[in-house]
Amino acid sequence: MKKLILLYTIVLFLLQGCYPVSHIVIGEKKNPINVNLVKVYSDFPDDYEKIAMIEASSDFAFKDMSLEITDQRKTDKALARLKEEAASLGANGLVIQSLSNKNKLHFSLRKDNQGNLNADTRNEKQKELKAIAIFVK
Repeated sequence: MKKLILLYTIVLFLLQGCYPVSHIVIGEKKNPINVNLVKVYSDFPDDYEKIAMIEASSDFAFKDMSLEITDQRKTDKALARLKEEAASLGANGLVIQSLSNKNKLHFSLRKDNQGNLNADTRNEKQKELKAIAIFVK
């Protein structure tokens, strides 16, 4: 029974806990909207309210599994995650603040059949987007 509870806890953590999106609410949240209604702006429009600061990356996540290889696909993945988060906060607009590259180093140790310890490293390039979620009136 304890093993089943531990397994269930690990699965929940992997599915929900490792999602590369975060936000800080800086205004008043609205009711969630459809993600297709969120527009991207290069500058703030005339009449708007700030709702939150959001950041998202193209890092792998169990919640929306996909393997992005090209820089454009990674940027698209990070932008899709920004839009989903903005929609969940009721924002109908995003003003992009920055787009950056982030390198993630993966390191692993393995023991081979002869008992030798082998180290392996891999560098993965990810895209990170930061934006202000807004409600355009």
